[in-house]
Amino acid sequence: MNDATSWRLNPTDEMLHHAAQSLGSSRVVQVLWRFSAPLSAEALQAEWRRLDGGLLSRRAAPVRFPGARRAWVRAANSQPLHLEQRPLTDATAPQWIDAQIQEPLPTDSAALWRLAAAPYRGGCLVSLTVPHFRSDGLGILNALAGSTVARRPAGLRHSDAADALRQVGGAVVQSARWTLELVRNPRRRALIGTALRRRPAPPPGPPAQPRFFTTAIVDVDASAWEERARACGGTTNSLFLEIAANLVRAHVPRQERSDIELGIPMNLRRGAADERANALVVVPLGVPDRPVQHEDLRRTRQATKTLLEGSGAHSATLVPAPLWHLLPTRLAGALKNPGAQQTDAVASNFGQAPDAVARLAGRTAESVALRTMNVPGLHPDKARLRASLCLCRLGSRMALTVTGMPDHFGDSTSLHRLVAEELTAWGLTARPWWCAPAPDPKKG
Repeated sequence: MNDATSWRLNPTDEMLHHAAQSLGSSRVVQVLWRFSAPLSAEALQAEWRRLDGGLLSRRAAPVRFPGARRAWVRAANSQPLHLEQRPLTDATAPQWIDAQIQEPLPTDSAALWRLAAAPYRGGCLVSLTVPHFRSDGLGILNALAGSTVARRPAGLRHSDAADALRQVGGAVVQSARWTLELVRNPRRRALIGTALRRRPAPPPGPPAQPRFFTTAIVDVDASAWEERARACGGTTNSLFLEIAANLVRAHVPRQERSDIELGIPMNLRRGAADERANALVVVPLGVPDRPVQHEDLRRTRQATKTLLEGSGAHSATLVPAPLWHLLPTRLAGALKNPGAQQTDAVASNFGQAPDAVARLAGRTAESVALRTMNVPGLHPDKARLRASLCLCRLGSRMALTVTGMPDHFGDSTSLHRLVAEELTAWGLTARPWWCAPAPDPKKG
């Protein structure tokens, strides 16, 4: 989809850019590969060059015509390939992975993304880190699998002036229909009124320091996961969501016993050719703040289905998106729906990793894992988020990544234990991702 929509910043793109500044930290997506054999420096360098010609190497440019949305323009990545010479151990591998994601990739810099590799257990680990404001996880997977060079569409209909006319026209048409709906919907009017009220000033005193989340990555048999989900009346995804809810229920203190909100990234892409940076909206799923349970997924499954059926691109903002783009910054900031960082936990299910993603620099990985992290950390007084989970399948195995506030989940060793105990309660066996056996016979 090489059109004007894909190369203009949408509300999610702009919100992620703004959050990096207003919340004092950036959301970063990290893709990890584990290989049983080394990758040559030449092959990795060729992979770096291929990625630099794709959708990850672009930046947001200001507009030249009032009312137009900012546009993505091609850019060169100033971050070179990083190769670690010293072999990693089971103890140092997590430290190396954390070090890659903590490398700064500021919004206004030419450091667009970071590719790094290190020897490990006779093979290697590879890390790719991309700021979320530059691409969502599925966009990164599409960029990895893509074989064509990214080019911004040219021509008058893709100009700033044409986009400004589209935004103004869309704002007029959609706002008229939206206003009629607003008159008939007191709940929506109350929601907008609440959003427009000025936030109370923060209490006096020094702000809370950013907290870098700890991480656990485990490997689980995909068939066992699916069988357990079916036996409990659910799906792969509803089991994933219930695991996230249980971790919050058991380990995150709450002042009020109200619903736990799980942020579900809803995919809005129209296939692998969709070139939008962030084609998703995070919708909050309310689950009961009850004692943990490991038997029934029917309620979570139905609630998820109902939520997603009523959600879509319109769920990102409280007013029509064309009108939202034309509003002053303060109003636009108030009239957006809360994102992932204002939920208790976010659960991102990436599904099956494409073969083209598993195959990097000429070899097929044993496993692919993803995680999303706040860098340099999450400010607990500005964001509600306390845990973030990612699920990715490759062949017959699932890679489950859990990151959490250390105040609640402890260090990495403690979090690994808590995750393993939760999976055991569901009848699933979790193995550390670092040393899980290679299940896929297809080796490059």
